[in-house]
Amino acid sequence: MLALLLVGPIALPKHSATNPSGINATAPHPVPILPEAWPLSLAAGAARVVEGTFRLGDTFGNVLNQAGVPGRLIDQLAHAVKPDFNVQRIRSGRAYKIYFTPDNELVLFRYQRSEQQTVLVAKGASGWRAIEITIPYKIRPRFIQAKVLGSLEGALEATSIGRTGAIRLAHELAGIFAWDIDFSADLRVNDNVNLVVEQRFLEGRFVGFGDVLLAELNIADRVYRAVRYQRLGAATAYFTPVGQSLQRAFLRSPVDFTSISSGFSHRRMHPILNIAKPHYGIDYVAPAGTPVHATATGTIAYVGRTGQAGNHVKIRHGGSYTSHYLHLSRFADEIKVGDSIEQGQVLGYVGRTGLATNNHLHYQLDQSGTFVDPLRINLPAGAPLADELMPDFIRQRDAWISILREGQVDRPLVLAGSGE
Repeated sequence: MLALLLVGPIALPKHSATNPSGINATAPHPVPILPEAWPLSLAAGAARVVEGTFRLGDTFGNVLNQAGVPGRLIDQLAHAVKPDFNVQRIRSGRAYKIYFTPDNELVLFRYQRSEQQTVLVAKGASGWRAIEITIPYKIRPRFIQAKVLGSLEGALEATSIGRTGAIRLAHELAGIFAWDIDFSADLRVNDNVNLVVEQRFLEGRFVGFGDVLLAELNIADRVYRAVRYQRLGAATAYFTPVGQSLQRAFLRSPVDFTSISSGFSHRRMHPILNIAKPHYGIDYVAPAGTPVHATATGTIAYVGRTGQAGNHVKIRHGGSYTSHYLHLSRFADEIKVGDSIEQGQVLGYVGRTGLATNNHLHYQLDQSGTFVDPLRINLPAGAPLADELMPDFIRQRDAWISILREGQVDRPLVLAGSGE
């Protein structure tokens, strides 16, 4: 149903032979509340429709005038609807439709402000006015199965969902499994990806993918599962099939890297000094300028240059952890000591400041004063769903599982004893 931002009945004029301008409102015809995402009764009643896209230099006036609307009526419309719709702010690239009666009188003007936002101009009981409506997406779940031969994006694109859809879903999966899977390092040939995703339609036209509803990934012989849970008034979140949050205290890695040049070690031959020294962190190789993200929520304890470490950010997290980000080319704008930082927030950008042979991020994690291996330490798991939410979660989960099973007949999703 249309969500009216400016509510109230709108009366549409019936044609009068003595009133060619079409502004006689003696017989009101209210716009109904319709179950469809567009007032089909108005469109169906029009004898002529002029549609197009505003080009650079086009105006509300010249587009309507070229369609056959008299200049006097155009001026009247622009003035009447200005409180709700300033026609001077129409932008090029936006679509429009102009509807006329069999006697060539203007019935309705439609302006597509954005993908979902539409402005309708029609005559109400008190004169011409504009309303803005939000066209709701119609959602249809879709099962997608992909086999990895190279990249995750390539595997998804090979399922015929298109390049844009593949990129969209790959990025969403990277966010959902950010605490467990590093898609730039963990993927292997013949890994499997099985998804139930939202397909979004506007007025019967497919416009793209929405949320991942259910994911089952077999990566390096390990199965990872995620279920979307949506409840009124709360943000979308992802859980294992038994209701354990996928979100962890720390991200798996702070940067989208191409390789790891050095791991955590108590004795490593330094590539520049040529002496054995401890290497209490992970070196993530990435192109210069790649964003570096905070691995966990916390407070900035240091921002500056530290000798061989180069540009260095230190974050103190709740509990006993502190994280360090070294060799940055530059810092993110306006970060300073004392700032609160959210998990995933950009701190700076990959570089090679200090004592470094190439562009990389040196990432360290300190627990109670001792450096620990970020790739091996067992970090706190996410909180489970509250008991009172489990029935609603199970209802949503089982709906997506049934779709997955229909598409994945030979590999049913097993929940019992999954331990996840």
